Amino acid sequence: MVRTSIILATLALSLAACQGGASADTEDPDPLDELDAGYVEPDFTGYFDRVNFEDQTMSFISPTLTVSRVGNPRKKGANTSRRCGHFVTAGGKYEYMYTTQLSKNLDFTGTPAKFWMKVLAPKAGAQVILSIDPNPDGGNYLQTIQSDPVLTTKAGVWEDLCFDLTGKNPMTNKYAKITLMFDAGGETVGEDWYFDDIRIPDDDISDLALFKRVGPDPVFAPDKAHQWMNTHIANPAILSPEKSCDGNWWLYARGGNDINNSNEQIGVFTQKADEFNPLGPWTYYKGNPVIAVGKSGSYDEWRCLDPAPVVGPDGKTYLYYKARTRSANNDIALAWSTDGYNFTKLDQPWLKNAGTCDALYYDGKYYIFRGTRVDIVSNPLNRDGVVTRTTITPGGAPSHFDDKVLHGTMVFRLDGVDKWFMAYQGSPDHWDFPDRFHVAISDDLVTWTKVQNPQPLFTRGHRGKWDQCAIWYPEIFEWENNLYLYYEGWGLEGFLQDRDAGYMIESHSSVGAATCSKADFLKWCGIE
Repeated sequence: MVRTSIILATLALSLAACQGGASADTEDPDPLDELDAGYVEPDFTGYFDRVNFEDQTMSFISPTLTVSRVGNPRKKGANTSRRCGHFVTAGGKYEYMYTTQLSKNLDFTGTPAKFWMKVLAPKAGAQVILSIDPNPDGGNYLQTIQSDPVLTTKAGVWEDLCFDLTGKNPMTNKYAKITLMFDAGGETVGEDWYFDDIRIPDDDISDLALFKRVGPDPVFAPDKAHQWMNTHIANPAILSPEKSCDGNWWLYARGGNDINNSNEQIGVFTQKADEFNPLGPWTYYKGNPVIAVGKSGSYDEWRCLDPAPVVGPDGKTYLYYKARTRSANNDIALAWSTDGYNFTKLDQPWLKNAGTCDALYYDGKYYIFRGTRVDIVSNPLNRDGVVTRTTITPGGAPSHFDDKVLHGTMVFRLDGVDKWFMAYQGSPDHWDFPDRFHVAISDDLVTWTKVQNPQPLFTRGHRGKWDQCAIWYPEIFEWENNLYLYYEGWGLEGFLQDRDAGYMIESHSSVGAATCSKADFLKWCGIE
């Protein structure tokens, strides 16, 4: 009898539905749907979604408001994501919130200083303001730059608001925080506001660079077949035939392994002069590494980094490198060889508390470059009579990209050009996570002038590429009227929400290559 009653009830509901009766699951039309109808997303080309509450939630600080991550209350129209930011107004006339410092300063090199944000407001006509604040390292003379108020045009639905700072001339690579002010001037208590997808000008400017990536990408990658370089290969230093010990091409690089907390050691690769290809392949030396870490307690017991080889008039190869102990002391070490393969280390560091970049021999002197300084000596084995000079210092390059630090100074000459060129790495944000290369010029290897061309010489790779995070040690050489750049790149394949966060465990170093014509480089330098 119970079963019959259930069947009759089901038939009654079905009949009511067929005759136009409302079922319990039928929803009334949403009157806001008309506001969502016909939504067309703006062109966000050149902008990066920095805060979206899906992949990563930025921390927002406010003296009066509590910002939380919540489910999207209206997954329609302009915003169909699952989560968003939320706060409730407390009644203050100018309530605000600001982000923690961004991991990389805002860069307007490739994209105008505009910002986008999705907002679901409780009312139309409310003022929303976005401002950017300088990095504390940027200098006290910098002021907060604030957008003109942008009005909400809808209530209860998502819309895209654009905040244009281009007319206010913010200095690129100087700003690192974002401040938001919702319902500016209003004093209503208890209103729900939602926001999402804060898009900032994208700093992926590798397409603008003078040097373009070329050849195998990367040229050298970590190789599990060789234990000394099974996790990293980096810091390429090249000796051309006229600078090498035997008239062939030599490339020294440091490798990293996963043994004993990642030892770093130095190996060598070669190419015959009459078979040379600037993109390889390079012949692997079976005796690698040629500079191995020292015994416990020695000055290079843990890591041997940053090879800087130079061949003197005596035909010997002098290999300067950065040595590290397990207590993290950094010294410049030196080893010498008669054949470029078998090295004898000095008993003591060549220079304490320093790191090397490049070395060359010119006019009876050895020049040992170490970041912002150069040591000039007659005897490569010791520092007797050393003369130390400052070469270039942070700051003064286009886009302020090297205002915090520069290093990796690599020096070269070009046939028929009576100038010295110094390629270097710089960063406005990190002490050791650079994203861009530049060049300075000198007549005497001591006094240097930075090129003032705003076009980047070279930058880290596209977001998602193996070298998307950082780049070091720009080694440039000339071949058949073209210039080739070898460099160390850090990263991993795939999307990273914040590729400036630092040394991600999954990432590793490889060596890449790029090229440009000699004529284009000289034009970029202002040398016709």
